[in-house]
Amino acid sequence: MGTTEPRDPGDAPSGRPTRELARPPGERYTRPDLGDAAAGPGARGSRAALATPLLEAIGACGVGAALLFALGAIFASTAGLLFVAGLSGGAIGLLLARAAVPAAAAEPPLTRRGAMWLAVALSVAAVVAGAIATWLFARGEGGTLGLIDYLVETFGLFIPLEIVIAAIGAAWGAGAGPVER
Repeated sequence: MGTTEPRDPGDAPSGRPTRELARPPGERYTRPDLGDAAAGPGARGSRAALATPLLEAIGACGVGAALLFALGAIFASTAGLLFVAGLSGGAIGLLLARAAVPAAAAEPPLTRRGAMWLAVALSVAAVVAGAIATWLFARGEGGTLGLIDYLVETFGLFIPLEIVIAAIGAAWGAGAGPVER
């Protein structure tokens, strides 16, 4: 019988060497030590890195509020309100998650936790803006109830549920992101 040479642990089972990664997989979870560079031009770059994801998240907040307004006021329906609230919260979270990812050896402008809380705040703002716009539309149609009275009378528990589901969607999106282009 023939003898076999011992395999190198780095070899694939067929005997071919395995491919090496350009950098270790765990490196993406470490924060680079910036030292004095954080006070220099890199600090401005990190603020600029926040601008695009933040503007996109604010845009998603506006779209979410507009969709909630359209469903609640124009179509006078509660069908889909919870889905739209969760969808807009998730989109906001996914877009803001990009600001929490380090780019090219620079400190990210937001931490994961900061991105999550900002996403939750924006998603709650979208629900509140949609509810206020719906109330204003009803007032323009001849409604006489105050904001809280109108929302409770018309939607019941839908508005608080929208807030909760939008916040859950935003927290999920910020944790699951970032969105790749």
